[in-house]
Amino acid sequence: MQVVYPTTPANYFHVLRRQTHRDFRKPLIIFFSKSLLRHPNARSELSEMVGDTHFQRYIPDSHPEHLVSPEEVRRHILCTGQVYQTLIQEREAKGIKDVVISRIEQISPFPYDLITAHLDKYPNADILWCQEEPLNNGAWTYVGPRILTAANETQYHKGKYPYYAGRQPTSSVATGSKAQHKKEIEEFLADAFTS
Repeated sequence: MQVVYPTTPANYFHVLRRQTHRDFRKPLIIFFSKSLLRHPNARSELSEMVGDTHFQRYIPDSHPEHLVSPEEVRRHILCTGQVYQTLIQEREAKGIKDVVISRIEQISPFPYDLITAHLDKYPNADILWCQEEPLNNGAWTYVGPRILTAANETQYHKGKYPYYAGRQPTSSVATGSKAQHKKEIEEFLADAFTS
């Protein structure tokens, strides 16, 4: 089965097109956030959907020119879905220049080939998985061991289990309280960006 969480309209289009045109059939599960439908930064150009374009299973940080050199990056955040926009806003608001944020758009099958090759670009960075969902409801329990497997194939990150930033375990996916929701977001953002 394939599990994806596209964060751009182009990637959503491409994953549907890929599913239709493949020579074989596999179930496709698409996670999607309603907030991304109206988010001003979750948009794509027409050029990203035509010509020699395709579904991107992994999207490295798209703003490396605003950051320090790769050797000075202290943290490489991996995430999926709408939390990416929250992380980008926080990084810009705080003026953080030594944290890279990359998106895993295809959770399963896990894109080892792309992630393993990219982790060593930041040799001194620790690796962190960030999710908005509670610890027991999001992708963490699936991706954590797979990120470790990818890291074990690198030169600089062998044996480094990724850190986690997200909500604590809970029996429900939402608190039901706007104040509590805001507090939980502030807490996991602080965990994501502090050493």
